Amino acid sequence: MMAARLWRFGLGVVLLLLAACYQPPQVQAPSPLQPLARRDFTEVSRVPEQREYAIVTLEALPTALSPEARRNGRFDPASPKAQAYRRVLEQQHAAFRAYLRRAAPRAEVVREYFTVLNGVAVRLNGHGLAALARGPGVRAVGFSALYRPTLNVSLDVIGASVLHAVPGLSGAGVKVGVIDTGIQVAGPVLNRAGPFALPDLLETHPFLACHAPVTHKIYASGNVLPGADPLILAFDHGTQVAGIIAGCGPFTITDGPLAGETLSGVAPGVELTDYNVFPGFGVGYAIYGGSALSHDIVQALEEAVLDGMDVVNMSLGGGVTGPRDFLAEAVNAAVEAGVVVVVSAGNSGPEKYTIESPGNAERALTVGATTNPHFVGIPVTLDLTGETFGAAVGDFNPYVPPVLGAAFAVASPAEGCAPLANDVTGKIVIIDRGDCSFTTKVRNAENAGALGVLVVNNTFGDPVAMGHDGTAPFPTIPAAMVAQDAGTLIKAAAGTSTISVNGTVQTEFQTTSADFLARFSSRGPTPYTGLVKPDVVAPGVNVVSSAFAGGAAFAFVQGTSFSAPHVSGAAALLLEAHPGWTPDEVKAALVTTADRPAHLEASLSGGDLAGLAAAQRGGGRINLEAALEVPVLVTPPVVSFGYHNPGGRSALQAVTLHLRAVSGGPVACTAEATGSVQLGATELVVDPEAELVVFLQDAARRVGDEEGEVTLTCDGRTLRVPWGSYLNPPGPG
Repeated sequence: MMAARLWRFGLGVVLLLLAACYQPPQVQAPSPLQPLARRDFTEVSRVPEQREYAIVTLEALPTALSPEARRNGRFDPASPKAQAYRRVLEQQHAAFRAYLRRAAPRAEVVREYFTVLNGVAVRLNGHGLAALARGPGVRAVGFSALYRPTLNVSLDVIGASVLHAVPGLSGAGVKVGVIDTGIQVAGPVLNRAGPFALPDLLETHPFLACHAPVTHKIYASGNVLPGADPLILAFDHGTQVAGIIAGCGPFTITDGPLAGETLSGVAPGVELTDYNVFPGFGVGYAIYGGSALSHDIVQALEEAVLDGMDVVNMSLGGGVTGPRDFLAEAVNAAVEAGVVVVVSAGNSGPEKYTIESPGNAERALTVGATTNPHFVGIPVTLDLTGETFGAAVGDFNPYVPPVLGAAFAVASPAEGCAPLANDVTGKIVIIDRGDCSFTTKVRNAENAGALGVLVVNNTFGDPVAMGHDGTAPFPTIPAAMVAQDAGTLIKAAAGTSTISVNGTVQTEFQTTSADFLARFSSRGPTPYTGLVKPDVVAPGVNVVSSAFAGGAAFAFVQGTSFSAPHVSGAAALLLEAHPGWTPDEVKAALVTTADRPAHLEASLSGGDLAGLAAAQRGGGRINLEAALEVPVLVTPPVVSFGYHNPGGRSALQAVTLHLRAVSGGPVACTAEATGSVQLGATELVVDPEAELVVFLQDAARRVGDEEGEVTLTCDGRTLRVPWGSYLNPPGPG
């Protein structure tokens, strides 16, 4: 990632394929000179549903979960026993296909899974789920779900700069798969005929060029373009995610507001593989607004396991489909097979139960988003006092030409989601963020005769660039966003001062806004299963990474899409330093050593989440230096007792923690706990392993939500294991 100075600010990215507002980018020769404006699409529509494809799982375990497929305790798909077990599964598949030909002759099997799921994907062609459910050996049937990329000074923030100082530690030898919108690295993009025709140009990405060639794979059901070139069909989002994980460093920006800043990925030495599930065509893209179907994503994950990936990043999300969520099951199996699977928590916060699939997978390393202490913006000046604030620009007119000495007024209603009731003719109108899309707010102001709009952020931290929701007509008046505290001062001066906004000047505003939990970051517990999620948080707001659409080589982005790759890169560095660690142990190192800075704890939501911390930030914001030096690995690193009914019992009453000394032991530890749990011991020696049982007290009389943590002090270092037991919510849960 960036060198020390810029990594006070952060690396992050925004999602590209979002709802109806998404259009394929017009590819142009990029320039490293002008960073793109940041985009925040977190207030746009949710993923729809589809009824054309279904997933059928069969009773037998997939090979990744079968003892027959293991060699020396690890999944080995090439072992004779694994191959023999797969042949058994193939016979089950053949029996189901034979049944399908008789019972649902128009249905078509389009995918078969043997590794992370045992089952098939079916194109229904007019048949219903009931016909599939009656097949031989069927365990579960459900519609294929729709997923989208999760929109919405980090190396120093997460401690990666310290690891980069370790000679040779760059992630070398670690294989990282990116299941996303494709990765554009470097190479010729040639003119082609047909709907995807592009002009001759040379598409170069110096921030990722050190990874050429990257293996590219494409997944899309229906209307697949024959001979599709993966370099053409890669979009910004996956390229930005890859830049955060593995951008080549050092790379110095030569022009624009960040001129002179030096970039690097968290783990620039890793080997990247591109699993493109959002290639810009197929049923999910064409009919469902740029989505991917879960049965295609499962196929990508299955191939990532078979390809020997050590880490897989999934910066995508969709609705949890029930207590049996197919993609979450596939993620759990991939982890069992030996892959660290890092998943975005989602951008549906700040309420409870908003963790998205597959971040709801118990064994995934699920990541929420925190803020960075910088942004690039335009100056907003109160003319009476000369006070200047930064405003973030996005998809709307960026105050070019400048608006100088303008009167301004506070909107009524304050959120501007209905036609404005007060006179704002010829004025800049100040509107609060929230309750409707940014486009709606700006359009209502324009309809009322406003000269421009300043939206005031409604949460801690810096302003973010506003995304257009894709509806018509597109507003033409200028609009930008200011921070919450700046908005308070501006509102207080209404009627006594004029205001000037100059969009022709972009500058970097350094702030003290690191480590606030992003308002959009999804919160737990998980729907249906009551798990403590996310596991950790990482920078996901105002992060700089590689881009190529719109003629710029770098972009500011935000969303849990961009916090996840920070953790994927961190996992790669830990695996290089400790190649024998299991995925659960990598997760343990990051969760139990995470930091809880004051901003993070202060920014936790109130309301239904008041008093709940673990369900919002998990263990805390990752600290790579501490994770590298962890003395004892504790698995599981998060204890989820599950849901309980009022006055009833939790799903679990006791959980056993397994402790392993990284040094081989002996390591003396003391243990204590907060909340209504009891420990099986308060002193123990880990030599090289030990166990500690955590009991939920008064297990038969649970009432409301409860959280706490087990604190272990081992070799002078503090390790924290969050726990939670939650009241079963009405409806799904």
